[in-house]
Amino acid sequence: MTSKSSPDGSGDQGPKPSRNRDSVDRNSIQTASADALGHGITIAVSIAMFLWVGDRLDRWLGTSPFLALFGMLLGAAAGFYRLYAHMVLAKREADVAHDESSENAS
Repeated sequence: MTSKSSPDGSGDQGPKPSRNRDSVDRNSIQTASADALGHGITIAVSIAMFLWVGDRLDRWLGTSPFLALFGMLLGAAAGFYRLYAHMVLAKREADVAHDESSENAS
């Protein structure tokens, strides 16, 4: 059995990749994927729910397809607002809380 050694004869094969770094990268990818999937499902469900309510109101009032289309647009707006609130507004609140905690520590 032969083993490769470094030019200086120490037997060191060079730096080995850190398992901890790989697991951190994998966890961040999984977290980002879960967030994206959650946002997609939220948008799809809100569109479907408001479309269904609009369709039911159209059948009851005889105004087809106006309330169904309005419901679909309202659902899309609600879903994208939820995405905006999570991505932008929550980050702003976290930044403000971080700024306040750093001021109190000083």
